[in-house]
Amino acid sequence: MELSPAILGAGIFGGLFIAVIFLIGMMKKWGMLVPCSGMMLFGAMALPLSWNDRIKPTIWLPIQSNRSTLYLAFGCLGMLMLLIQLRRLRGKAIPISALMLLFAGIYASMLRVIHNDPLDAAQSVFLSVTTLVPLLFTASAVIDSFDDLRVLIRVVAVLGVIWLGMTGLQIVVNPTLVTMGNEFRFVGLFSNPQHSGVFMAFMCVSLLWLLMNDLKRYKLFYLGMLGISGVLLLWTGSRTGLGMAIIGVSATLYSRVGRAILFLPVAGLVGYIGLKVMVDVLGITFGVERLASTANTRDYAWWKLYSVAMENPLFGAGTDEAEKSENSWLYGFASYGIGMLALLLGLTFAGTFEILRSFRARFTVPSEYRNYFDFLNGLMLMYFAGAVLEGYMISRVSSTLAFFMIAAVANANLRKLAKYGWVDEYDLYDEYDDEYVSYSDYGDDEYAPEQA
Repeated sequence: MELSPAILGAGIFGGLFIAVIFLIGMMKKWGMLVPCSGMMLFGAMALPLSWNDRIKPTIWLPIQSNRSTLYLAFGCLGMLMLLIQLRRLRGKAIPISALMLLFAGIYASMLRVIHNDPLDAAQSVFLSVTTLVPLLFTASAVIDSFDDLRVLIRVVAVLGVIWLGMTGLQIVVNPTLVTMGNEFRFVGLFSNPQHSGVFMAFMCVSLLWLLMNDLKRYKLFYLGMLGISGVLLLWTGSRTGLGMAIIGVSATLYSRVGRAILFLPVAGLVGYIGLKVMVDVLGITFGVERLASTANTRDYAWWKLYSVAMENPLFGAGTDEAEKSENSWLYGFASYGIGMLALLLGLTFAGTFEILRSFRARFTVPSEYRNYFDFLNGLMLMYFAGAVLEGYMISRVSSTLAFFMIAAVANANLRKLAKYGWVDEYDLYDEYDDEYVSYSDYGDDEYAPEQA
């Protein structure tokens, strides 16, 4: 595949820049964020295919077609960084839900011995371990205090700048390549508007939380990013993405608005029912065709997944033979059998229990930090809600997976901080030297312990 001089030059410059940042961060608390951000970026891409499965000649095609390799490369960097910063993990919490997601990835890879061949299975296991393990420990390595969550979520803002910048350049060159179908639904760097909608939902909720909680000098930047991301979310026409965003926004604003915000999802449901009545009974149509659609696009897919699963209950039929993917639990069952279904159900139950624990823990910290738990609970709820309609739970190259790993692990570590009671100068790791818990590693005086 031929690379244009501009893309080749940008790749070389980007590689050198990442190498410098990686070397600088090797002994810093934020070091694990470098490989994590790379995995999130390349997990937010896909081979650009049209509705008839033809490859679209985007300017980023060389990157998009090799996104799994690039994702793995950053996973290897993450493993290296993890070995260097292993001491930062002592005493940190790892939630059961995140471990279940790791086991599910390894289990799916091992079953490739049956569905494909031993070599493919070995390569898949290597990919799963090398990418999932760094994601599992990223939040643990970074979080020593509540305010460290802001630094962790800034990765999403950086990711958004790069992703939107790449998408914007493609729009300037040829805007038709960022849309799909006769409805011209936005896909961005993905090949499916649903995937783009899910990604933009996580992006919008994260930017909203940063707008509410990060430093004042960044407010205008977050506001602009949030506005652009919101427009793109609507452009995808993804009802799944929009519903996930409503759940996340409701959770994020819970501390500010109170229980009244819980009426937002109810209002959304009532509005959808009213919309269905107007479309089906009165024949009224709206400008945003896809969002206004009341068509049921899931019942046949769920039936098909269930049928394939019942025909292959022990080890599944593989992802290709599953045919559909519109439900994570059924997709896992149809692809990898009853063992995968058990792992995904275990993940769901564990995650639900962790959300309830975090909701209880929020009452043990000062009011200004309660929305930290609300936000992370919102991300986890979004993940499970979207999984009802999309099969991303068994995907190993995915920004959605990274969002859940960060949220679940950060939630667990904040619960651990809250469990020991709140003090003005919190130091859970006083057996280490001051450098280990030094807030100056981030370069912002605002994170000094005396100002927490």
